[in-house]
Amino acid sequence: MKKRHTSVSKNRLGSNSRRRQLLKRVHQKVISRRQNFQIIEATEELSQAC
Repeated sequence: MKKRHTSVSKNRLGSNSRRRQLLKRVHQKVISRRQNFQIIEATEELSQAC
């Protein structure tokens, strides 16, 4: 008997979308950290200039 590949492809699609969601979430965290760091750097530069 041959194995059916329909369930395998469905699982693969599900894991791909899950992986994309996780990547998006991590990417958002990285972007927010970068923005926070830039804000902190800018405020420090301003305080040093004064």
